[in-house]
Amino acid sequence: MGEKITSRRTVLRGAGVLTAAAAGLTACTGAKQAGASASGAGAGTVSSPAAASVSRSTSMTATPGPPKAADWAALNKDLDGLLLRPGDSRYNNARKLFQPQYDALAPSGVVYVDNAHDVATALAFARTYRLPVAARCGGHSYAGWSSGSGLVLDVSRLSGVSASSGHATIGAGARLIDVYTGLAGHGVTIPAGSCPTVGVTGLTLGGGIGVTGRAYGLTCDSLTGAEVVTADGSIRQVSAGRDADLLWALRGGGGGNFGVVTSLDFTTHAAPQCSYAFLSWPWSKAAQVIRSWQAWAPSAPDAMWADLHLLVWANGQYQLGTTVNYLGPESELRNLIDRLGTAPSSVSVHTAPYLQTMQVMAGVSGWSQAAAHLPGSLPGQNPAGRVTRESYGARSDIFNQPISSAGAAALVAAIERYPRTGPVGGSAGVAFDALGGAINRVGRNATAFVHRSGLFTAQYTANYPAGVTGGTAADRSWSWLDGVWSAMRPYASGEAYQNYVDPRLTGWEQAYYGSNAARLQSVKRTYDPGNLFHFPQSIPVG
Repeated sequence: MGEKITSRRTVLRGAGVLTAAAAGLTACTGAKQAGASASGAGAGTVSSPAAASVSRSTSMTATPGPPKAADWAALNKDLDGLLLRPGDSRYNNARKLFQPQYDALAPSGVVYVDNAHDVATALAFARTYRLPVAARCGGHSYAGWSSGSGLVLDVSRLSGVSASSGHATIGAGARLIDVYTGLAGHGVTIPAGSCPTVGVTGLTLGGGIGVTGRAYGLTCDSLTGAEVVTADGSIRQVSAGRDADLLWALRGGGGGNFGVVTSLDFTTHAAPQCSYAFLSWPWSKAAQVIRSWQAWAPSAPDAMWADLHLLVWANGQYQLGTTVNYLGPESELRNLIDRLGTAPSSVSVHTAPYLQTMQVMAGVSGWSQAAAHLPGSLPGQNPAGRVTRESYGARSDIFNQPISSAGAAALVAAIERYPRTGPVGGSAGVAFDALGGAINRVGRNATAFVHRSGLFTAQYTANYPAGVTGGTAADRSWSWLDGVWSAMRPYASGEAYQNYVDPRLTGWEQAYYGSNAARLQSVKRTYDPGNLFHFPQSIPVG
């Protein structure tokens, strides 16, 4: 099996989501910065709204209504960062998200903030003129909620990564490829996802499932503090000793619900040499492999993580395989592979340094750090970038019990319907990610991430044909998605992963947050009582 096909980036087409909005939000699936806080305020302090959020321009006190050109000019003058509006030559690129299907979204302005004070200034402007607000980092929101019609606050310029003495401070705009690379220079890491252009903040705020999660926990489990600008413009240094309820909510409560994060503090972990493997089977064994994999991967030693991907193309081609990562020697990984109930038809085992392994998992093996970005000159992009934008639909499940033989057969049958019902030129698949280990040793209510009893997640993905952003081909993709998701209703837990935001999901608050939903509403009432940060699946005020 080739690494290009089996990489999780190819399978999943994206990760976490930075979603934050007011009427309208991922890395993303977003996050970031170097040094202490973007505002320069000391740990455990709060800059008052009067000092931090009131614009220096008199036009900011204007009667509410659509802002005029002079008002936008005054905002631009008050910012240390960059404001791009329609008519600017860079605006067309600035407004785009990762998925081309959302290219029609046209925000009134995009602010690339330079610090927390820029965020506070922009929020004051939005409050004054009653503009919808969307926070953005990687722009991977599956539903497009990191944009909208109002003001987009992009944190990509806050991208520094620093580490010392077991801790790291990461700017809210850092992409995962930059996080892994920056921390590798210190011999450490944090548990995170695999898509290189996903932002660390969106990933963290929604939980953060990744290839070292069974050993180190979710990304949010390593979060120890954050700098957050709340709806009133206060710049808060959040920690276990200050605004502890807000820290609890940031650890899995979903992006964009409580404020705009400008930097994150983490506990770091060792970044050892890894062993990884690609296994494959003929499609005829798909149901059998599902049963064997789910009895193997979620109960393996913590140092091992594995996915299972069942892929299909419109031309009738199928692929069945697993990617395995192990924080240990190749000999031990081979022994673990031997315990898999259904012997693979092909096995390819490798050993590499940690950073190189993460590049393989991201589908960018052999690329430079610069190449593992979207191409462009705006913050978060790179002129040498080689990552391409793609449109797709996705839904998710969390399985707390093994799928029965009947369930495995139903899943395979649903996948096999794609060549008959999906669009010409499209592709689709189902990807399982093993949970358990350190992830499940955290209590369901210890953080806002409630999914602590899962065996594995399932992501159902339908990739649109090249150039398709809507219409019949997109409808046929979603029809297949709805069918495969519906086929699993008798077997899934009813829980869903909040970073795989699903705009079609009914009962989403219970599915994402379960028994933590009521406490999250309480935190929302405390820090955003006016519901400034609002989007279709934002935490309700109550």
